[in-house]
Amino acid sequence: MSDLLQKYAELYEDLPVLKSVGEDHASAFLLSGEDADGLATLAKIVAAKLCGISSEQVFGGHTDIIVYPKPPEEKKPSKSKAKSSADKQKRYTISADDIREIVDSLYLTPFELEKRVFILENAESMSEICQNKLLKSLEEPPPRVCFILCAGGRMLPTVESRCNRIELPPFSVDTVERALGKYHRDARAVALAARASRGNPGLAERILADPDFADMYAAAKKILKLATGSKAFARTAAVYEKFTRDKTESVLGITEYLLSDIARIRAGAETVFEKADITDISGGFTAYSAAVCCDFVREARKHNAANCMPQAVMDTLILKIMQERAKA
Repeated sequence: MSDLLQKYAELYEDLPVLKSVGEDHASAFLLSGEDADGLATLAKIVAAKLCGISSEQVFGGHTDIIVYPKPPEEKKPSKSKAKSSADKQKRYTISADDIREIVDSLYLTPFELEKRVFILENAESMSEICQNKLLKSLEEPPPRVCFILCAGGRMLPTVESRCNRIELPPFSVDTVERALGKYHRDARAVALAARASRGNPGLAERILADPDFADMYAAAKKILKLATGSKAFARTAAVYEKFTRDKTESVLGITEYLLSDIARIRAGAETVFEKADITDISGGFTAYSAAVCCDFVREARKHNAANCMPQAVMDTLILKIMQERAKA
C-alpha cells in the first residue's frame, strides 16, 4: 500500500519539517504519526534527501535504501502470484531475524550512493528485545549508515532519545479529498474516506480499498443512535452480534471518531464528518459525556486487541455509553 502513495508524494515533499533534513548530519530519524502509509512515503522522501537523489529513484527501489520488514513472499517466494486485497493491505511486524540481518549488514559498503539507509516501517511493532538490540547501532552507527524509523506508537525512551524526531501532521480534509479525487471517481466515497481518515491519505486509500467500510460506518452510526437506554439494548446488540474481531475494531475506530464529532458539535465547533450525520446521532449527549465515551471506546479497542470476545467487548461498551448518556 505504501508504494501506492507515490502519487501523493508531492504533498509530503512540501512539508516544512523536511527543510532541515541532512543539514545536521544526523544518522537516525524517528518519523511519527498516525498514518503508517504516509510515514512510509515520508521515509522514502527523507532517504532521498539524505542521499542527494530524487524521490522517484527511491520509490522505484534502490539497492542502498533497504526497507524492513520484508513481506513473506520476498523472503520465501510463493508459488501463487495472486494476492487478495487483505494481503495487499497487511502490515508486517519487524522480527528478531530482521534486526539480526540489519546488524550483520551494517558494515557493507554502499553500492552506488554515499550512504546506506535502513528504513524500518511499523517500528513500534518491534519487541523490547529487538529495540534494545538495535540501540547500539542507532547510538553509534558505522560511517555512511543512516536509520529511518517509522512509528505510529511509542517506542522505548532510549530509542526515541537517539533519533531526530519528525512529526507527520495530518493534512486538511479538503486537501486529501482533492488529492483522492484525481484517482477515484466515486465522489461520495472519496468524501467519506477523506473525512474518516481525518486528513491522512494513506488511511484514506485503505478505506477506499475496504469494501465493508461504508457498511461499518452505517453500523457505527446506528449503534450510537440506538444506544439510548436499557430498553434499547437488545436492538443495539443485534447490530454487532455477528461481528468478527476485525469488524469490531473497524466499528470501534469509527465510533471513536463519531463521538469526537458529537463532542465538537455540542461545543459549537466544526465536525469532521457530515454535520447532518452527527446531528442525527447526538441526542442525549453533552460535549463532556461524548468525550468520556471516547475513553470507553479506546478501552474497548484495547480489550478487543487483547483477544477478548468481540461481542462481550461491545456489550460492555454499549452499557457504559448508555449509563453515561443517562447522566447527561
